[in-house]
Amino acid sequence: MNILAIVVTFYPDRGLLENNISAFINDVDKVLIWENTPEDKKSQYRFIDNPKIEYYGDGVNSISHALNYAWKYAKANGYDYLLTMDQDSIWEGFNYFIKRTILDEKCPQGIWGPAIITDSKYVINDEYFYQTDITITSGMLIKTEVLNKLGGWNERFKVDCVDNEFCLKSKNLNIPIYQFRSSKTYLIQRYGAPRVVHFWKYSTTLRGDSAERLYSIFMNHIILFRLFPNYKSQRRDFKIYWINKIKWIFFFEEDRFKKLIAIIKGISAGLNCTLNEYYNYNSKEKQERGKDKWELLYDILIRR
Repeated sequence: MNILAIVVTFYPDRGLLENNISAFINDVDKVLIWENTPEDKKSQYRFIDNPKIEYYGDGVNSISHALNYAWKYAKANGYDYLLTMDQDSIWEGFNYFIKRTILDEKCPQGIWGPAIITDSKYVINDEYFYQTDITITSGMLIKTEVLNKLGGWNERFKVDCVDNEFCLKSKNLNIPIYQFRSSKTYLIQRYGAPRVVHFWKYSTTLRGDSAERLYSIFMNHIILFRLFPNYKSQRRDFKIYWINKIKWIFFFEEDRFKKLIAIIKGISAGLNCTLNEYYNYNSKEKQERGKDKWELLYDILIRR
């Protein structure tokens, strides 16, 4: 049993990256750091010198491209498992996660992910596996042979919806996804540049996404729902997301009108793009072509 890990970086914070990698490096056999930082600035972000670590990258590129590189590296070099990470995550109890997944014969087989929390004070009381529709890229542990069946990640999704598309493809091919919840192992995840805001009795943490990032998020989700018209749960989740996102942008964020216009343009781009270039695997959705785009928009915005 050997594990290859990949961490995708983009102008990484030194402390976060060092804490990230130190939390799991003793339990894996090699770590690839894929640098999406521009070529002329990479050397100043190579903070960690360890015989297990190798640095790769070919300029600013997509997360999905980096993950596919790691998958091909794992195949070529005989690694049994791949652990995928982003730069802002911190494992707690990764060794225990390994014991309860790879080393446990009773563990349900499929794709594994940890409990994801955004606050280290959050308490998990029980310990159990449960089947889910999605696990985020960071903290995902998967057998190389399962990756071979899936054909890796769809590189048309560069940042946003990389994990969503991968997990829906897995569901389509009857490869289950499990999250393991335990107080002994979880992943602390930071999204963007978080900022807590208060409104009357309510408070929320804003990610501070740029207008460009919001355009990408909304465009890619619309494309995703067109590719996978039969999976309603993610459309329901996205409906909750966009309502809250627009509300908090309007009340608390700078450049609010620029961001709201970016959201509208992202939705329009997602509805009007050609889907053929997004099909890189065999699936029944490829023939079905999905719902009429206006019916899909009605589904997302209005229908319960």
